[in-house]
Amino acid sequence: TEEEIYSHPTHPYTQALLSAVPVPDPTGREHRERILLSGDIPSPANPPSGCRFRTRCWKAEERCAEELPLLAVPSTLSGPAAHESACHFAEVRDVIGSG
Repeated sequence: TEEEIYSHPTHPYTQALLSAVPVPDPTGREHRERILLSGDIPSPANPPSGCRFRTRCWKAEERCAEELPLLAVPSTLSGPAAHESACHFAEVRDVIGSG
């Protein structure tokens, strides 16, 4: 569900986007981790090989250029974090101070 994605983001690109969400609490702002994206924005008309997010992903490796990640629940995740993610390196990361 959407709640699982917001509270337990597993895809690196989702984590980066959520890390940019404004935090109204000054204490929360001080302790949050920002993930800054760099690289080229992928072209929708001519997407890159493999993972479409790899050109801006902070976790991208050679495998990401060679293999399209399938939408699946990673075997390393359990509980509320066990939702589908199309990433070879999906893992939970608390980027918005949700717990």
